[in-house]
Amino acid sequence: MARAAKPTDFRVPVEGVGEFVFAKRTMADEIKVQVEFARMIDGVEPTQWLQVVCGALADLRVLTVKAPDGWDIDDLEPADEEVYAKLVKSHEALREKERSFRRPKGEVDQGGGA
Repeated sequence: MARAAKPTDFRVPVEGVGEFVFAKRTMADEIKVQVEFARMIDGVEPTQWLQVVCGALADLRVLTVKAPDGWDIDDLEPADEEVYAKLVKSHEALREKERSFRRPKGEVDQGGGA
């Protein structure tokens, strides 16, 4: 389910998958991501596989504004190893782009002040 477009959305091309449009993550989005992740793991202690797959699915479900043609996150084929590779690749591209416009922890704004 894609969310409504906003001026803060950004594009992320993913080789072999297509171009996504994602929403800029907000605190409310992060809460939605964590709720979606918790819903998917259904109270079990997540294995490393569950952590990666459910983490990617939760981020992509909450933040996707527009997905490439043919991409349906709710209809991904679980028996196809290529699907997992594309899922992880798409999630990594999202996270890399997010890191590109967020200051590293501890970095102070050097802009001019009053």
